[in-house]
Amino acid sequence: MVGKRMDQGFISCKDHTHDVMAVSTQLVLSAITVTVAFLLVAFVYQKRKINASALVGTLGLGVLILLLLGLTYGYIGLLTLLTFFFFGNLVTRYKYEKKFKLGVAEAHRGMRDIQNVLGNGLSPLIFALLFAVSSEHLELLFLLGFSGAVATATADTFSTEIGQADGTPRLITTLKHVPVGTNGGVSLPGFVAAALGAGLIAVVSLLFLGSRAVTYIGAVFFIICLLAGFSGCLIDSFLGATVEDRNPLRLNKHHVNILSTLSGGLIAMLLGSSLSMHL
Repeated sequence: MVGKRMDQGFISCKDHTHDVMAVSTQLVLSAITVTVAFLLVAFVYQKRKINASALVGTLGLGVLILLLLGLTYGYIGLLTLLTFFFFGNLVTRYKYEKKFKLGVAEAHRGMRDIQNVLGNGLSPLIFALLFAVSSEHLELLFLLGFSGAVATATADTFSTEIGQADGTPRLITTLKHVPVGTNGGVSLPGFVAAALGAGLIAVVSLLFLGSRAVTYIGAVFFIICLLAGFSGCLIDSFLGATVEDRNPLRLNKHHVNILSTLSGGLIAMLLGSSLSMHL
Protein backbone atom coordinates (compact mmCIF):
# COMPACT_ATOMS: atom_id res chain seq x y z
CA MET A 1 0.00 0.00 0.00
CA VAL A 2 2.83 2.37 0.88
CA GLY A 3 4.50 1.69 -2.47
CA LYS A 4 1.22 2.24 -4.31
CA ARG A 5 0.65 5.56 -2.54
CA MET A 6 4.19 6.63 -3.34
CA ASP A 7 3.63 5.74 -7.00
CA GLN A 8 0.38 7.69 -7.05
CA GLY A 9 2.10 10.65 -5.44
CA PHE A 10 4.90 10.47 -8.00
CA ILE A 11 2.39 10.37 -10.88
CA SER A 12 0.48 13.29 -9.38
CA CYS A 13 3.70 15.26 -9.05
CA LYS A 14 4.58 14.51 -12.69
CA ASP A 15 1.11 15.65 -13.83
CA HIS A 16 1.44 18.86 -11.84
CA THR A 17 4.87 19.55 -13.32
CA HIS A 18 3.54 18.87 -16.82
CA ASP A 19 0.61 21.27 -16.24
CA VAL A 20 2.95 24.00 -14.99
CA MET A 21 5.20 23.56 -18.01
CA ALA A 22 2.21 23.67 -20.37
CA VAL A 23 0.94 26.90 -18.81
CA SER A 24 4.41 28.42 -18.96
CA THR A 25 4.72 27.51 -22.64
CA GLN A 26 1.32 29.03 -23.41
CA LEU A 27 2.25 32.22 -21.57
CA VAL A 28 5.49 32.52 -23.55
CA LEU A 29 3.71 31.87 -26.86
CA SER A 30 1.01 34.37 -25.95
CA ALA A 31 3.59 37.02 -25.05
CA ILE A 32 5.48 36.46 -28.32
CA THR A 33 2.29 36.57 -30.41
CA VAL A 34 1.02 39.73 -28.69
CA THR A 35 4.38 41.44 -29.16
CA VAL A 36 4.60 40.52 -32.85
CA ALA A 37 0.96 41.55 -33.40
CA PHE A 38 1.44 44.92 -31.72
CA LEU A 39 4.64 45.66 -33.64
CA LEU A 40 3.07 44.68 -36.96
CA VAL A 41 -0.07 46.74 -36.40
CA ALA A 42 2.02 49.72 -35.30
CA PHE A 43 4.24 49.33 -38.37
CA VAL A 44 1.25 49.13 -40.72
CA TYR A 45 -0.23 52.22 -39.08
CA GLN A 46 3.05 54.08 -39.43
CA LYS A 47 3.06 53.17 -43.12
CA ARG A 48 -0.47 54.63 -43.39
CA LYS A 49 -2.08 51.30 -44.38
CA ILE A 50 -4.64 51.75 -41.59
CA ASN A 51 -5.95 54.92 -40.00
CA ALA A 52 -6.25 55.75 -36.29
CA SER A 53 -9.73 54.25 -35.93
CA ALA A 54 -8.58 50.99 -37.53
CA LEU A 55 -5.52 50.96 -35.25
CA VAL A 56 -7.67 51.21 -32.11
CA GLY A 57 -10.23 48.77 -33.49
CA THR A 58 -7.61 46.19 -34.48
CA LEU A 59 -5.86 46.33 -31.11
CA GLY A 60 -9.18 46.15 -29.26
CA LEU A 61 -10.30 43.18 -31.35
CA GLY A 62 -7.03 41.39 -30.66
CA VAL A 63 -7.33 41.91 -26.90
CA LEU A 64 -10.92 40.63 -26.85
CA ILE A 65 -10.05 37.54 -28.90
CA LEU A 66 -7.13 36.82 -26.60
CA LEU A 67 -9.33 37.07 -23.49
CA LEU A 68 -12.34 35.19 -24.87
CA LEU A 69 -10.39 32.23 -26.23
CA GLY A 70 -8.35 32.01 -23.04
CA LEU A 71 -4.79 30.99 -22.33
CA THR A 72 -4.98 27.73 -24.28
CA TYR A 73 -6.33 29.09 -27.56
CA GLY A 74 -6.09 32.87 -27.32
CA TYR A 75 -2.68 33.25 -28.90
CA ILE A 76 -3.71 30.90 -31.75
CA GLY A 77 -6.82 32.98 -32.43
CA LEU A 78 -4.69 36.11 -32.40
CA LEU A 79 -2.18 34.49 -34.75
CA THR A 80 -5.02 33.52 -37.11
CA LEU A 81 -6.25 37.12 -37.23
CA LEU A 82 -2.69 38.35 -37.57
CA THR A 83 -2.25 36.10 -40.63
CA PHE A 84 -5.35 37.62 -42.23
CA PHE A 85 -4.25 41.14 -41.31
CA PHE A 86 -0.73 40.72 -42.70
CA PHE A 87 -1.55 38.91 -45.93
CA GLY A 88 -4.72 40.93 -46.48
CA ASN A 89 -2.70 44.15 -46.45
CA LEU A 90 0.01 42.52 -48.56
CA VAL A 91 -2.34 41.29 -51.29
CA THR A 92 -3.94 44.74 -51.52
CA ARG A 93 -0.67 45.90 -53.06
CA TYR A 94 -0.91 43.27 -55.80
CA LYS A 95 -0.95 45.16 -59.14
CA TYR A 96 -2.29 48.19 -57.30
CA GLU A 97 -1.49 50.60 -60.14
CA LYS A 98 -3.46 48.49 -62.60
CA LYS A 99 -6.42 48.32 -60.25
CA PHE A 100 -6.14 52.06 -59.66
CA LYS A 101 -6.35 52.74 -63.40
CA LEU A 102 -9.40 50.47 -63.61
CA GLY A 103 -11.00 52.42 -60.77
CA VAL A 104 -11.34 49.40 -58.48
CA ALA A 105 -8.39 49.87 -56.12
CA GLU A 106 -9.01 50.47 -52.44
CA ALA A 107 -9.26 54.18 -51.70
CA HIS A 108 -6.33 56.04 -50.11
CA ARG A 109 -3.91 53.44 -51.48
CA GLY A 110 -5.59 50.65 -49.58
CA MET A 111 -5.82 52.36 -46.20
CA ARG A 112 -8.30 50.55 -43.94
CA ASP A 113 -10.59 52.15 -41.36
CA ILE A 114 -12.76 50.93 -38.46
CA GLN A 115 -15.48 49.79 -40.86
CA ASN A 116 -13.05 47.35 -42.45
CA VAL A 117 -12.10 46.05 -39.01
CA LEU A 118 -15.73 45.49 -38.03
CA GLY A 119 -16.68 44.07 -41.41
CA ASN A 120 -14.06 41.35 -41.18
CA GLY A 121 -13.59 41.03 -37.42
CA LEU A 122 -17.09 41.15 -35.92
CA SER A 123 -18.05 37.59 -36.89
CA PRO A 124 -14.85 35.98 -35.52
CA LEU A 125 -15.46 37.97 -32.33
CA ILE A 126 -19.02 36.55 -32.08
CA PHE A 127 -17.72 32.99 -32.42
CA ALA A 128 -15.02 33.68 -29.82
CA LEU A 129 -17.71 34.97 -27.44
CA LEU A 130 -19.82 31.85 -28.03
CA PHE A 131 -16.73 29.74 -27.36
CA ALA A 132 -16.19 31.52 -24.05
CA VAL A 133 -19.71 30.76 -22.79
CA SER A 134 -20.07 27.28 -24.33
CA SER A 135 -19.86 23.90 -22.66
CA GLU A 136 -16.61 22.01 -23.11
CA HIS A 137 -17.86 19.49 -25.67
CA LEU A 138 -18.95 22.32 -28.01
CA GLU A 139 -15.67 24.23 -27.91
CA LEU A 140 -14.22 22.67 -31.06
CA LEU A 141 -17.32 23.61 -33.05
CA PHE A 142 -16.99 27.26 -32.07
CA LEU A 143 -13.28 27.17 -32.87
CA LEU A 144 -14.32 25.85 -36.28
CA GLY A 145 -16.80 28.72 -36.55
CA PHE A 146 -14.09 31.22 -35.67
CA SER A 147 -11.71 29.66 -38.21
CA GLY A 148 -14.37 29.53 -40.93
CA ALA A 149 -15.19 33.21 -40.42
CA VAL A 150 -11.55 34.30 -40.69
CA ALA A 151 -11.05 31.96 -43.67
CA THR A 152 -14.00 33.65 -45.39
CA ALA A 153 -12.59 37.12 -44.78
CA THR A 154 -9.21 36.06 -46.14
CA ALA A 155 -10.71 34.24 -49.14
CA ASP A 156 -12.83 37.26 -50.02
CA THR A 157 -9.89 39.67 -49.74
CA PHE A 158 -7.64 37.45 -51.87
CA SER A 159 -10.40 36.88 -54.41
CA THR A 160 -11.19 40.58 -54.73
CA GLU A 161 -7.65 41.91 -54.91
CA ILE A 162 -6.29 39.25 -57.27
CA GLY A 163 -9.45 38.65 -59.27
CA GLN A 164 -9.90 42.34 -60.08
CA ALA A 165 -6.31 42.56 -61.28
CA ASP A 166 -6.22 39.41 -63.42
CA GLY A 167 -9.75 38.16 -63.98
CA THR A 168 -12.45 38.59 -66.60
CA PRO A 169 -15.47 38.69 -64.31
CA ARG A 170 -18.91 37.23 -64.80
CA LEU A 171 -21.88 38.00 -62.57
CA ILE A 172 -22.35 35.08 -60.18
CA THR A 173 -26.15 35.05 -60.62
CA THR A 174 -26.28 35.11 -64.45
CA LEU A 175 -22.70 34.25 -65.54
CA LYS A 176 -22.83 37.20 -67.95
CA HIS A 177 -19.65 39.23 -68.48
CA VAL A 178 -19.58 42.38 -66.35
CA PRO A 179 -17.05 45.21 -65.90
CA VAL A 180 -14.24 44.73 -63.41
CA GLY A 181 -15.35 45.87 -59.97
CA THR A 182 -19.02 44.99 -60.43
CA ASN A 183 -20.59 43.74 -57.19
CA GLY A 184 -21.03 39.99 -57.48
CA GLY A 185 -18.49 39.57 -60.26
CA VAL A 186 -16.45 36.36 -60.11
CA SER A 187 -13.58 34.96 -62.16
CA LEU A 188 -11.32 31.91 -62.33
CA PRO A 189 -8.28 33.77 -60.91
CA GLY A 190 -10.57 35.01 -58.14
CA PHE A 191 -11.71 31.46 -57.34
CA VAL A 192 -8.12 30.23 -57.18
CA ALA A 193 -7.15 33.17 -54.97
CA ALA A 194 -10.13 32.51 -52.68
CA ALA A 195 -9.05 28.89 -52.24
CA LEU A 196 -5.50 30.00 -51.44
CA GLY A 197 -6.72 32.51 -48.87
CA ALA A 198 -9.04 30.02 -47.18
CA GLY A 199 -6.34 27.35 -47.26
CA LEU A 200 -3.84 29.69 -45.62
CA ILE A 201 -6.14 30.23 -42.65
CA ALA A 202 -7.03 26.53 -42.55
CA VAL A 203 -3.35 25.69 -42.08
CA VAL A 204 -2.84 28.22 -39.29
CA SER A 205 -6.09 27.13 -37.58
CA LEU A 206 -4.74 23.58 -37.26
CA LEU A 207 -2.78 24.89 -34.28
CA PHE A 208 -6.07 24.77 -32.34
CA LEU A 209 -5.75 20.96 -32.44
CA GLY A 210 -2.25 20.72 -31.02
CA SER A 211 -0.69 17.31 -31.64
CA ARG A 212 -3.89 16.08 -33.29
CA ALA A 213 -3.29 18.44 -36.22
CA VAL A 214 -1.32 15.67 -37.96
CA THR A 215 -4.06 13.06 -37.47
CA TYR A 216 -7.30 12.28 -39.31
CA ILE A 217 -9.18 14.90 -37.30
CA GLY A 218 -6.63 17.49 -38.44
CA ALA A 219 -7.26 16.63 -42.10
CA VAL A 220 -11.03 16.93 -41.57
CA PHE A 221 -10.61 20.24 -39.73
CA PHE A 222 -8.49 21.60 -42.59
CA ILE A 223 -10.97 20.54 -45.27
CA ILE A 224 -13.93 21.97 -43.34
CA CYS A 225 -12.19 25.31 -42.84
CA LEU A 226 -11.17 25.44 -46.49
CA LEU A 227 -14.68 24.63 -47.74
CA ALA A 228 -16.31 27.05 -45.29
CA GLY A 229 -13.99 29.90 -46.30
CA PHE A 230 -14.55 29.30 -49.99
CA SER A 231 -18.32 28.94 -49.53
CA GLY A 232 -18.48 32.10 -47.46
CA CYS A 233 -16.65 33.93 -50.26
CA LEU A 234 -19.26 32.70 -52.78
CA ILE A 235 -22.01 33.93 -50.45
CA ASP A 236 -20.30 37.31 -50.34
CA SER A 237 -20.38 37.46 -54.15
CA PHE A 238 -24.03 36.38 -54.24
CA LEU A 239 -25.01 39.04 -51.70
CA GLY A 240 -22.99 41.58 -53.66
CA ALA A 241 -24.96 40.76 -56.79
CA THR A 242 -28.38 40.76 -55.15
CA VAL A 243 -28.59 43.12 -52.16
CA GLU A 244 -25.46 45.26 -51.90
CA ASP A 245 -26.25 48.93 -52.61
CA ARG A 246 -29.76 47.92 -53.67
CA ASN A 247 -33.20 48.80 -52.33
CA PRO A 248 -34.79 48.14 -49.96
CA LEU A 249 -31.90 47.01 -47.69
CA ARG A 250 -29.13 49.19 -49.12
CA LEU A 251 -26.43 47.09 -47.51
CA ASN A 252 -22.90 48.36 -48.05
CA LYS A 253 -19.84 46.17 -48.57
CA HIS A 254 -19.06 46.08 -44.85
CA HIS A 255 -22.55 44.78 -44.03
CA VAL A 256 -22.09 42.13 -46.71
CA ASN A 257 -18.70 41.20 -45.24
CA ILE A 258 -20.28 40.65 -41.84
CA LEU A 259 -23.02 38.45 -43.27
CA SER A 260 -20.64 36.41 -45.42
CA THR A 261 -18.07 35.83 -42.65
CA LEU A 262 -20.88 34.85 -40.30
CA SER A 263 -22.14 32.45 -42.97
CA GLY A 264 -18.68 30.96 -43.42
CA GLY A 265 -18.41 30.34 -39.70
CA LEU A 266 -21.86 28.75 -39.51
CA ILE A 267 -21.07 26.51 -42.48
CA ALA A 268 -17.92 25.34 -40.71
CA MET A 269 -19.93 24.57 -37.57
CA LEU A 270 -22.62 22.71 -39.52
CA LEU A 271 -20.03 20.60 -41.32
CA GLY A 272 -18.23 19.92 -38.05
CA SER A 273 -21.47 19.02 -36.29
CA SER A 274 -22.48 16.64 -39.08
CA LEU A 275 -19.18 14.84 -38.60
CA SER A 276 -19.56 14.89 -34.78
CA MET A 277 -16.32 16.79 -34.24
CA HIS A 278 -15.67 17.45 -30.57
CA LEU A 279 -12.60 18.12 -28.47
